[in-house]
Amino acid sequence: MQRSALSVCVITLVLAGCAATPKSSYSRLPAPLLSTGKRVALPAPPRRPQPRLTRPRSTGLPTVRLNARELIPPGGIKPGRWKTVVVHHSGSPNSSPQSMHEYHLRRGWSRGLGYHFVIGNGVAYPDGKVFVGPRWKRQTNGAHCKSSPGRYFGAWRGSNYFNTHGIGICLIGNFENSSPTSRQLAALAQLIQFLCAKAGIDRSEIHGHGEVTQQTACPGKRLNMAQVRHAVNRVYAGTYR
Repeated sequence: MQRSALSVCVITLVLAGCAATPKSSYSRLPAPLLSTGKRVALPAPPRRPQPRLTRPRSTGLPTVRLNARELIPPGGIKPGRWKTVVVHHSGSPNSSPQSMHEYHLRRGWSRGLGYHFVIGNGVAYPDGKVFVGPRWKRQTNGAHCKSSPGRYFGAWRGSNYFNTHGIGICLIGNFENSSPTSRQLAALAQLIQFLCAKAGIDRSEIHGHGEVTQQTACPGKRLNMAQVRHAVNRVYAGTYR
């Protein structure tokens, strides 16, 4: 009986163990690994070249707006007529286009004002304002730089060349004693550049009165023509408008 009872117990335990479901050590699978090595940096997309913006370099002069319509004579600029620009000073800070016109008439010049343009200094005519003379409007000879035949700046020039083919610009003032205003210089640089562009004048043909004749101090020791030519070149380069 004891042996029979022991057999029954053993069979019961075996059956119970077979029916039991084994427990797992974890409930679900781990998430897959994203990478098994070092991270590799992808190359950055190529940068598109940006448009290069150039900013004008200052000439150190104020901005003076010229009226291009006033500078073009009614019949237009005679092509091939004008070859050079001659710069002057009036000799007096109290001058005006009208007073110079009257003075030239008294000298016997039937057409009066001998210059093609006058630039004011703010005393009797507005500072930096450009006066367009009758000689420019009519495209006639100036009476501002009489010259004999000879070699000038490395080239042979006929009689009175700088009146016949030269545009005379007079800045009001006495530049032996004082300097031109910054607005006068700005207007001068812009006016000369305009004339060079419209009349086809080479920028190397910009001269002071005394540089031509070697007989006068005009346009004065305080009007530096090298600086004027430099300012004109800066305007030409589009750096000052």
